[in-house]
Amino acid sequence: MRISKRVKRIVWTSLVFVLSLTALYGIMTGTDFGSNIIQAAQKVKYIGKDKYNIAKKEHDALLAKKKKLVAQENKTQSQVTDIKNQEEEAKKAAAEQQAAAEKQQQEQQKQAEKAAKQAQYQANTSTSSSSSTSSRGDMNTSSSGQIVGNKNSHIYHVPGQRGYNMNSSNAVYFQNEQDALNAGYRKAKV
Repeated sequence: MRISKRVKRIVWTSLVFVLSLTALYGIMTGTDFGSNIIQAAQKVKYIGKDKYNIAKKEHDALLAKKKKLVAQENKTQSQVTDIKNQEEEAKKAAAEQQAAAEKQQQEQQKQAEKAAKQAQYQANTSTSSSSSTSSRGDMNTSSSGQIVGNKNSHIYHVPGQRGYNMNSSNAVYFQNEQDALNAGYRKAKV
């Protein structure tokens, strides 16, 4: 016997309408009557024992796979945590190293400033001592490395001789001994 599409549609529409009314009644009265009818309308499928055993084995296999994946996820998470900790330690070490380098640079800068102040102090003291000796003139002509003649006595001295250090206001410098002789100077005896 064949049921027409129109009859099927009317039956389904009626069933849905009745179920809706029942569910609405259950909601309004606070009873669970509507959900019982909906559950009764659901199809219950029965399967054989062989299919049940196969499904149970598949379920057990999936649980084992899930357990393995959870363990792998935990291991990966611990590795990620370890890597983050190592990166933080590396950043901290780099920051400490940079701070130490900056401290060392500041210390060097302080030492350089101290040395500059000391050099300036020595220059100021040498300027004051040279101003006090300017009336006498510079007594160290040995730094010239040339032949030095005394313009008052017309005697010249070569480096290393006893009279080579003289007052620079009296000093006359020559490139070689022949120039000194041509200028009318004579060589010191000792």
